[in-house]
Amino acid sequence: MTNKDPQPVSVSHKRRGGLWFGTSLTQFLIAELSDFPGRRVAALRLLIVSLIIALVSQTLHVPPLGAIALLICLSYDAYANAGQSLAFGIRQLGYIIVTTILSVATLIFAGNDAWLLLPLSFIILAVALFHARLIAWPTGIALWFSVAVLYGPSDPEQGIYHALWNIPIIGVLAIGSWTVVHLTINPQDPLKELKASIAAQLAAVETILSTRLADSGVAIQKRTIPKPATPDSLGKTLTLLSNAELIHPSIHQQHDTYLALLLEIDGLRQTAIWLNQVLTPAFRAQPMDQEKLNVYLAMQSACALLRQGVEESRDVSEQIYILLKDDVLNRYSQQTIPSILTAMWRGLHRIAGLLHELHQPESDRKNLAAEIDDDEPAGWFPAWFGYEFWATHADSLQFGIKFSLGAILCTLFVESMGWPAINTAIPTCLVAAQTSLGADYRLSLLRLSGAVVGGLCAYIYVLVFQSQLDNIAGFALATTPFWVLAAWISAGSERIAYLGRQLGFSFATFVLHDFGPVTDLYLPRDRVAGILLGILVMGVLDYALWPRRSIALARHHSAAALHTLAKLTARLPDVGMLVKQTLPLRLSADKELAAAKDLLVHAVLEPDARLSKKADERATLNALIEAAVNLSGLLQIRRRYRLLSGQQFSNFPDELQDYSRNFDKALANELENAALTLQGDQQEVRTDVADIHELLKQSYTEHHRIDSLPADLALEWQLRFRLDKQIMELIEKIQKMVSLVKIIDVSVIRRVVQFMHRT
Repeated sequence: MTNKDPQPVSVSHKRRGGLWFGTSLTQFLIAELSDFPGRRVAALRLLIVSLIIALVSQTLHVPPLGAIALLICLSYDAYANAGQSLAFGIRQLGYIIVTTILSVATLIFAGNDAWLLLPLSFIILAVALFHARLIAWPTGIALWFSVAVLYGPSDPEQGIYHALWNIPIIGVLAIGSWTVVHLTINPQDPLKELKASIAAQLAAVETILSTRLADSGVAIQKRTIPKPATPDSLGKTLTLLSNAELIHPSIHQQHDTYLALLLEIDGLRQTAIWLNQVLTPAFRAQPMDQEKLNVYLAMQSACALLRQGVEESRDVSEQIYILLKDDVLNRYSQQTIPSILTAMWRGLHRIAGLLHELHQPESDRKNLAAEIDDDEPAGWFPAWFGYEFWATHADSLQFGIKFSLGAILCTLFVESMGWPAINTAIPTCLVAAQTSLGADYRLSLLRLSGAVVGGLCAYIYVLVFQSQLDNIAGFALATTPFWVLAAWISAGSERIAYLGRQLGFSFATFVLHDFGPVTDLYLPRDRVAGILLGILVMGVLDYALWPRRSIALARHHSAAALHTLAKLTARLPDVGMLVKQTLPLRLSADKELAAAKDLLVHAVLEPDARLSKKADERATLNALIEAAVNLSGLLQIRRRYRLLSGQQFSNFPDELQDYSRNFDKALANELENAALTLQGDQQEVRTDVADIHELLKQSYTEHHRIDSLPADLALEWQLRFRLDKQIMELIEKIQKMVSLVKIIDVSVIRRVVQFMHRT
């Protein structure tokens, strides 16, 4: 492909708040505080948990741990289904046991020697943060360990008491009540949610097929055309499957079948949406002959029947096989001529077969392990013994070291000042541990804002309500409005939820500090001072020690996604390799692209973010990511087309096979070159993809005699060539965006390269 001089992507210079995600504060609050049924249930769950913790803290006079317990329960997903709630509760209770053992052992071994206690705590915190970053899980172990050990390092006996008594209380009070409430109040069965997701995807395909029938005058009910799936949509569906397996252990034996089914339905939906988008008004205006119309009618009916079968949990495979008789397809398309409709037809056949397996007894179920298991033998020692593991996860290791160092420095400052009330600086360093510098800043601002608002709520409570209380019922009634406010904000999106958590924590720190009326009016002031100290310490460390700039990390994730997409250009030998060879690549690319997109959102908060070249770079990277997302979908459609459309590749002439392989290599080479350029590395030798595709197109035309085919079959080939053209256009766009990023800030790219080489 030829690269002309790229022009900068236009960026709107209209001033918008970076903190408010490109909107004004008023628009942000209206959007984030809006009401919808799901939020009401989530807020009700958090409200009940908050009231339980507050009442237990005041009636049983447990140590002043209610605030920490409340922060923990507000920090977890209020929308969790039953499986997710159970998994989270079990894992966090396990972490509490591990934290208790670590804390007690540390204090017994090094509690009387500060010179040994702090380095040992630094190592434990670093390992805990590294592990949390590695598995993308909240930093529970590090937080609880810091509360037990670092809140009072000069008093090890009191620390042991906290570890043996306080940490289990926090766990039972917070995690126990959170789990029970989520499993009691409107619990969502993940298996039902999984079936609803499958049914929704089949309904989307049904709608698109119905719309195509309407082009030929078939009367249908008008429906909304579905939008393309988000990059992580399949990952979310697979998470539902994992949650369902925990609640319904019997379906764990069907795991492989479910994996194949979810990938098949996702691929069918992608193909249908692409077909609906690529058909121009001129194509739609062309009348379909009866044979083609019969194919569409059969597939539309099959989608409706499959959807009903999923919703009603019944096997409809026999009816599907009757509907999708090969004779109906063969009357339209010859077996030797590939077509998009054939690929969709075969996809529906596979879906029916996989759904049939889900209803079969265990003894009769087909084993799909051969399609999924990796042929490569596992090593005899864990991967973390090797250099490659640590080189790959060097960023996570640096993450753990940096934020644990911040916690230790804050501990030294609190102890040297003799001001234990500002020990909130210690967990602030651990809570602020985010993926990038911009994310750290955003979370720190939300943490500080929530602490200030929570403190103001506490003063309002003391001045207006507290003097009129004389029993526990009055206390519950007076504090409920503040718990409602914290719960409602915490039940919002991640853009604002953390503010609600900190609001609830600050208010709870004040009113649950001790048994009875509040008299210590200095508590909110000291808490805010501690948060400011933690933010200041981590702000300095973020600049001085391995700064993780959002824009640089976004480039890194984008390059990793391009490397993965290059592998999707290869032709698979048979349909049995779809799950094994496509699913891991799909999930990897989705993960990298979603991470890159999130990082760009945080990049607007970093220093120099308002410079013109930085705004241009963000806009260019955003366009690159959007193109990569679209390219990922097209490459998967192309891979499915080759396997399911009736192509007999081995029967094609040798010359055509060579052109096809060369085209695949050229596409992969272009994507690899784009990734290397984004990383600042040397490009490989390039080839002209357009020329190779022209030879391939000519070879296909001659072999299948496309010029002499009926209009409908000729249209199928136009769609097939259009798919290749769209792929080439997107790759060319990606190359231009990559070149533009390099032009915008070459010096930054060089620094990223040096960082990547070091890691």
